[in-house]
Amino acid sequence: MIKVLLVDDHQLFGEGMRSMFTAEDGIAIVKVTTNGHQIPTILKDLEIDVILLDISMPQIDGIGVMELLKNEGFDLPVLMLTMHKEMKYIRRTLEKGAQGYILKDASKPELVEAIQKVSRRENYFHPKINNQIFDYLRGGKGSNAADLINELSEREIEIIGCLAKGMNGRAVAEALFISEHTVKTHRRNIMHKLGTKNTAELITFSIEQGII
Repeated sequence: MIKVLLVDDHQLFGEGMRSMFTAEDGIAIVKVTTNGHQIPTILKDLEIDVILLDISMPQIDGIGVMELLKNEGFDLPVLMLTMHKEMKYIRRTLEKGAQGYILKDASKPELVEAIQKVSRRENYFHPKINNQIFDYLRGGKGSNAADLINELSEREIEIIGCLAKGMNGRAVAEALFISEHTVKTHRRNIMHKLGTKNTAELITFSIEQGII
């Protein structure tokens, strides 16, 4: 039996996933959590074979979870389960060590196959993103601008979107449930990553590159 930890911020989705598998599948979702910060504690208490991980989560995103796992010394195969099929997300998760990547509209047989392969430390990629994966592995990683964009976290992209709407630091903080200091830190990091000098230049660059 492959024991799976599902990390997704939608509780109903998680419970639905849990009820999907039967003993005949050889897979059991033994724990569902909506908070990635809880993973280290869960892994100390439960025997887990595969982590099924969403990317977009409010408290800590999937990339942050993978960094947390590495820093805590955990080495478990991770299968990303997400609705994002853009290369910027795929690339970032692969660079952080994800074993596989599957979309949330996958069929049950596809999901079973993905979990089985990842549990054996084999790679699995959803058929809908195969061409993008092949391009990436062949070295087609895009332009310098695209490489810069791929360095942005999910939270940083959210903040860019808020700034583009004309929101100030306090409004962004309230919208994303974070402190103004955190917003300032993110904005500084974003401008450093993208090589922009001010918010106006940041927004212009983001629009031109299709970030927002």
